[in-house]
Amino acid sequence: MGKKSRNKTANLLYQRLQEALQQGSQVWIEASDLSYTGIPINLTPEFVEILVLNSDREEEEIDLAYERTIWLVRLSAIFAISYPTEYWSKERLERLLNGEIVSESPE
Repeated sequence: MGKKSRNKTANLLYQRLQEALQQGSQVWIEASDLSYTGIPINLTPEFVEILVLNSDREEEEIDLAYERTIWLVRLSAIFAISYPTEYWSKERLERLLNGEIVSESPE
């Protein structure tokens, strides 16, 4: 992979993580045989911090105990990321592709 292609990929990864950070969206990151699922809480050009909340719940307990873990992941180690997207029906997508105005509310 050439330098220009790597820079474009890194820029897109950074952009998607920035969007998730601003929206408070959960992401799933694949990196070096490990995966992380959580909410980005800090982002620099080199690293992303991911907040992971784990529920440690027993059936008898009324209160939930949460464990907080923060992972610092080097962006260059990430090879895949998934993030939530909006649901679009086939009809809504076709209207968008035909240049029609698409309402924000799902159908």
